[in-house]
Amino acid sequence: MKHFAQTTGTCLLLLCLAFPAAAADAPPQRPDGAPVLAHIHIYCNRLEPMIEFWIKAFDAHLILRRKFGNDDGAVLDIGTVPLYIQQSQVNAGKAGIAAYDHIGLRVGDIEAALKKSLAAPEAKLDKDIHAVGVEGKSKAAFVRGPEGILVELVQPPR
Repeated sequence: MKHFAQTTGTCLLLLCLAFPAAAADAPPQRPDGAPVLAHIHIYCNRLEPMIEFWIKAFDAHLILRRKFGNDDGAVLDIGTVPLYIQQSQVNAGKAGIAAYDHIGLRVGDIEAALKKSLAAPEAKLDKDIHAVGVEGKSKAAFVRGPEGILVELVQPPR
């Protein structure tokens, strides 16, 4: 038994030495129910070149084409979270520059998440809870933070 414990301990030590970055880079444990990144949403002036850029430059995959309000758009798979691209007249302060719109966070309880987010310093309600998604089965709300940052809280259908 002593030999097994020594061998197991040695193996564990060698694994930690062989893969130090894996242990160091492991994300910290998130509290149950904490929001997680759901998507990134950007505006662009020309949809097709933007889609082609993400596909060719970063091996993105076109998931679907859709409307964002009245604007044409697309959803791309870039690995971790979807990238939403919306063709719109962009006013980013510089002609021809695509603009970030918001960060979307997936939440389990939108009412609780909205209440908590609005309690943060400089937080303001931008748009109250409303139906979203291709079929309108998800719920969302928007909160503005310091310097006008926009965060969308999204509760998928249950």
